[in-house]
Amino acid sequence: MLEIAVLLLFILFLFLAIIFNFSIVLALFANLILLSIYAYIKKFSLKEIWNMVFLGIKSAKTILIVFSLIGMITGIWRLSGTLAYIIYHGTSFISPKFFYAGVFIFNASISLLTGTSFGTSSTAGVISMSISNAMGFSPLVTGGAVLSGAFFGDRSSPMSTSALLVATLTGTDLYNNIKNMFRTCLIPLILTVITFQIFNLGIDAKVDRHSIEAIRNIFNFNPLLMIPTITIIVLSIFKVNLKINLIISITISIFFAAIFQEKNALEILNALIFGLHLDSEAGKLINGGGYISMLKMLLVVGISSGYFGIFKSTDLLVGVKKHVKKLFLKFPDMLVMEIMSIIISVFSSNQTLSIMLTYEMARESYEDESKLALDIENSAVMTSAYIPWNIAGSSPMEMIGAPIVAVYFSFYHHYIVLVNTIFSIIDFRKNKNQ
Repeated sequence: MLEIAVLLLFILFLFLAIIFNFSIVLALFANLILLSIYAYIKKFSLKEIWNMVFLGIKSAKTILIVFSLIGMITGIWRLSGTLAYIIYHGTSFISPKFFYAGVFIFNASISLLTGTSFGTSSTAGVISMSISNAMGFSPLVTGGAVLSGAFFGDRSSPMSTSALLVATLTGTDLYNNIKNMFRTCLIPLILTVITFQIFNLGIDAKVDRHSIEAIRNIFNFNPLLMIPTITIIVLSIFKVNLKINLIISITISIFFAAIFQEKNALEILNALIFGLHLDSEAGKLINGGGYISMLKMLLVVGISSGYFGIFKSTDLLVGVKKHVKKLFLKFPDMLVMEIMSIIISVFSSNQTLSIMLTYEMARESYEDESKLALDIENSAVMTSAYIPWNIAGSSPMEMIGAPIVAVYFSFYHHYIVLVNTIFSIIDFRKNKNQ
């Protein structure tokens, strides 16, 4: 009974923050206190509770470092002229008639090569949104197209860490899982392209040439300014550690800012921390970035990661697991997995934790490990992006400067969930009638 009350209060705090427009950081901190009180009632000492929280935060150390570097890279790319160069030339090559579908395909291609949704969003996604703003397209639909493309590779790329995690947890072959994923994503892929193209119909978008030319007048352009973005993609393909990859790109951009844009050390440091903020006409296209731009996400990850240690060390979720087993006997597997993974994503701060908790809840209800792996890929890997405080979807939106509600315009997510759930329901009914 106590566990149910705690879980209900946990969800209530989060929804109250959304309804009354409170900072989600405050709600997450309140929930950390709530879980700590629960652990104390369960006879854990204050020292043990602190160790649980510290263990959870420590497990997110790499994510916190990567987010800090992504914030800095988005700032220095702006100061060095890299982003401005791509926007200036990119608007000349992109057809407004196929913009949303093009953004999806562009980001899907990059994510398939790199295997990372964060890496894709912070590079191809930032470029896509900047060009979208220059051409007057909807940030909601563009944000959804970026997220859809970023998750195409995050789910299906051989270099995806989430795909590797699922294969490791389930003890299955990675490449066999990828084959199954491509088989089940064909219909969603086609539907996604069609849907984004439908949103493009009737739009008479034009490039804001005044702002574009204003960018050209501010920066000294050179083809070498493409190098910081190219290195991100190339080094990701060769599986260079993401932190090292980002640091290399930042270093090159710092050099370019000093050489091509003649910026001093103080201006460079300011861009790394606070981003770029111009008062001119060009500012609306390239302003933003910097470490500070990621501060909210750093707090979200840091606080909510503390939950993991408490979940792991207490019996808070044991009672829930018993009910989950009964649901698998009465309803189609994918239907249960989708609903369960969405609920789990409410409690977890990131995709990794969502995957691990979903696996833990479902593993005893599956006989076929390959099917379990596929169902996790079609549920927990995707549904974590639906929750506003889960970094799977919120972080890419923060990186590209899109409204958080843009995650609900990520049609690839919707179709993966919907199509595979429908097939699961059909199979369930077929087996039930035999």
